[in-house]
Amino acid sequence: MHDAWHNGKRTVGHMWNHAVKWAGQIDHAIDISKRVFGALQPAIQDMGGGSINRAVMGGIGRYEQGRNEIMGHHNQVQPQLSHLRRAAPELDL
Repeated sequence: MHDAWHNGKRTVGHMWNHAVKWAGQIDHAIDISKRVFGALQPAIQDMGGGSINRAVMGGIGRYEQGRNEIMGHHNQVQPQLSHLRRAAPELDL
């Protein structure tokens, strides 16, 4: 049982770390895309691309809204995890 607990905990930890790394890479790519789009936006607007601008800005807005929602959930879980760690240190979370 002890080995199963530690192997499971290690597996979940690796999955979490990979997910955080993956999310950071996506966030970095979106940040670069926003800067590139910001630089190109006046030229797109001059060529009559108002609908393209609205679509891109809408997509960026939805991404940021989703990211903020996920971070809000993450921030709610952290205090619970800290409380659990203090309450049951033998779990070694």
